[in-house]
Amino acid sequence: LHSFQPSIHSNMTVTYTIEVSNANSIGFLKTLFRWKGSLWKLVWHELLIWSVAYAILSVCYRTAMNEESKIIFERYASLFYKYGDFIPFSFMLGYYVTLVVGRWQTQFNAIGWVDKSVMLSSSYIRGVGDRSRMMRRGVARHMCLLQILVFRTICVPVRQRFPTLESLVDAGYINEDEKGDLADNKFWLPIKWAMNYVRRARDEGLITNDNALQDIYLELCTLRVQLLSLWLADWVPVPLNYTQIIFIAVRVYFAVMIVGRQYLSHDRYASRYPVSCIPYYLCPTVLQVDAYVPFLSMIQFVVYIGWMKVAEALLNPFGSDDDDFECNWIIDRNLKVALAMADMGAELAPPLEKDANWDAPDIVPYYSAGTVTHKEKGPVGSASMLNLKPAQMVSMEKLDDIRKNSSFLVRVATAFKSLHSVEGESKKEMKTERRKSVEELRNSLRKRKWSISSETSISSSTDLEAEKPRKAVGRAKRAIVRNYSDIVEDEEEDNNRHEENYLATIEEYQKRRRVTSEGSSDPKMQLIKSESIRKVKSTPDLKTSHVVQQPHLLFPHGEYEI
Repeated sequence: LHSFQPSIHSNMTVTYTIEVSNANSIGFLKTLFRWKGSLWKLVWHELLIWSVAYAILSVCYRTAMNEESKIIFERYASLFYKYGDFIPFSFMLGYYVTLVVGRWQTQFNAIGWVDKSVMLSSSYIRGVGDRSRMMRRGVARHMCLLQILVFRTICVPVRQRFPTLESLVDAGYINEDEKGDLADNKFWLPIKWAMNYVRRARDEGLITNDNALQDIYLELCTLRVQLLSLWLADWVPVPLNYTQIIFIAVRVYFAVMIVGRQYLSHDRYASRYPVSCIPYYLCPTVLQVDAYVPFLSMIQFVVYIGWMKVAEALLNPFGSDDDDFECNWIIDRNLKVALAMADMGAELAPPLEKDANWDAPDIVPYYSAGTVTHKEKGPVGSASMLNLKPAQMVSMEKLDDIRKNSSFLVRVATAFKSLHSVEGESKKEMKTERRKSVEELRNSLRKRKWSISSETSISSSTDLEAEKPRKAVGRAKRAIVRNYSDIVEDEEEDNNRHEENYLATIEEYQKRRRVTSEGSSDPKMQLIKSESIRKVKSTPDLKTSHVVQQPHLLFPHGEYEI
């Protein structure tokens, strides 16, 4: 195990973590000058093709076209420049890259590391004999075999390394007896063999309890689920039409920009340059800069094409790109580590001895000479930095008494609560009594039939509406400050006074009707009529009457004049 050193292949995953260990510009600037796995390696050939096409078209426009051809070319250049941004590739590209990077991270987490499974099996399967060792190595070998079978179906380098099942026999992953039952897509078979070995060890007493057996089974099934998820991700990739849309949108956009970003000697349509206060016919080239090399367009090309190349490289991380997973290295590492842990077994361990700090009263950490001055401080809570004055401690019982006696808000809230309760009860009882009095008055007046003129009804209703809010507010205030018995007595007196006024009013109008029947030109009759109208208008109780507002309550048979 100590002699195991992973070999660095030519397509090893690019690691630059040590260069950005400090967040400074120098470390990140160094990463820009690396070639392997870099942005420049991904986009240089497409950038070269785009630049050559741009240069050829620019030379043709400047030297080979006549005036008429230039006008046509300028029309198309202005059109492509103005409407080229209608291709919505930036949003789609961002979502596509996010989706692909998420799948890539999920696949790496499910790559399959056999350390935990082999640790449990080698610890639970006891014994130092050949029988227990064969069982431990058999479980470890079949877990590695499952990983190779999955990688052979999804990874091109692994398939090239193990093209047939005979190559697995030569590599020592299976023997001749196991080759006959094995096939490319029988991923369940190696795990089944490993479970049979574990069950046989339990029957033979090498595993002492069923809990240990269950733990090993659980880890074997977890490894199978992880590796099978890689196979399913390879079977169902990102939808093809989405990949096609991104590929077409980005490349078509920059193909259009080969024409749209060309320098024009006469921008007759003023579509690509800022507006100036100088008229075009006076100085047509004042705002135009003849940039022979479109460096801003090239920067945009590098950014967007490189962004898309990231998604294309991570779409299948089991290929031969610089940043793809090193599946062959993972297979070799898992086999060596698994067999080494299986040979150690549960009984193989260094002898127990007293450590160096056995009798030390205080543990003193050691640092190298170069790092002793950079000793880090431990975490300190943020609240511990506050300097607070000492406060007097009070028990919970005294604290409750203090709150009850000294809380101004509590007293105010209690007073308001009691006030609202009294006010609500008084309003409710007042409404009930008022409803009863109105019903009694309505019944008494229905027995008498009389009519009233429209002028008196309208004037009384208008005055009543004007004084209605003031009367309601007065009654609401009186309900708060007076007792309930006083309110009832006042209501009874008001009702009696109302009835007397109504009877007097009825007598007046009956008298007016008798006088009217004798003769309308009599001056005495006119005087009585005006006096009765004035009396009705000046009667305050009639203004507040609920019945006068609704004359149909007094005259249910329609005996009133409008």
